[in-house]
Amino acid sequence: MSTGEPAQTHTGGLTGTQLKYLAAFFMVIDHIGMLFHPMASFLPPEDLRYDLFRYLGRLAFPIFAFFVAEGCRKTRCWSSYVKRLFFFTLLTQIPLYIVMPRDGFSIMTTFFLAVLAIGCIRILRAKGHPAAAFLAGAACIILAQLLHGDYGWVGALTVVSLYLCGEDRSRQFRVLAACLCLYYLGGVIWDWWLSSALELLAVGSFGAIWSTLNGRMSSFCSFALPHAMLMAICSCAALIPLSRYDGRRGNGSRWFFYWFYPLHLLFLYGASLLLARS
Repeated sequence: MSTGEPAQTHTGGLTGTQLKYLAAFFMVIDHIGMLFHPMASFLPPEDLRYDLFRYLGRLAFPIFAFFVAEGCRKTRCWSSYVKRLFFFTLLTQIPLYIVMPRDGFSIMTTFFLAVLAIGCIRILRAKGHPAAAFLAGAACIILAQLLHGDYGWVGALTVVSLYLCGEDRSRQFRVLAACLCLYYLGGVIWDWWLSSALELLAVGSFGAIWSTLNGRMSSFCSFALPHAMLMAICSCAALIPLSRYDGRRGNGSRWFFYWFYPLHLLFLYGASLLLARS
């Protein structure tokens, strides 16, 4: 599809529902890897193959993010959409706190704040207040980071950016790939170098900073950077099934995907408790 063209309908393509089922499948794989560590019996944690299930699970977020933005474009009632997201954001937090009590807020929180940002942008733009629209949208995106929502500010920015791309599928995919690379590659650079440098700068000399960071170079090159690159590559692989999206919603209950997230977390957590007792 050439740049600047609107999204086209593909004969024999995939509907939105089919793609979300695919994303749900990869999400389950990701959470199996997170809770059960299936590769631990075969490989040490420092082996890049140890996170095989987590790599595969990276395909879930881009697909869901794409359709949250799509939902904002196509919903007949934005207020109902954002209320529905808010309800399930609260509901999802209960099993998430049980399963991962120290992991902050769920991806539903990130998606809710992204949709809230889109709503603020739409309303304030329509009233002729572009600066206020930018500030309100930015506040929602920053809040996703402050609340430690899954994928943080980059996750919220991804959904907002996809929405602002309009129907231009080529632009959507370029923006999605850029946001995913920002999250994984930008994230590893921040975690390993910039944040450490700022912490050391507050208590030490430039010589101490250089010595400490230089000592981390080997581990960064042998594990952290390749790990982040694999995460980014697998995440961007979601563009392949998304390229088959035919523009149709498809058959199936929209409620399934809202309930699936909290219920599958509880199911997997229960299974992990049973396995721990056996």
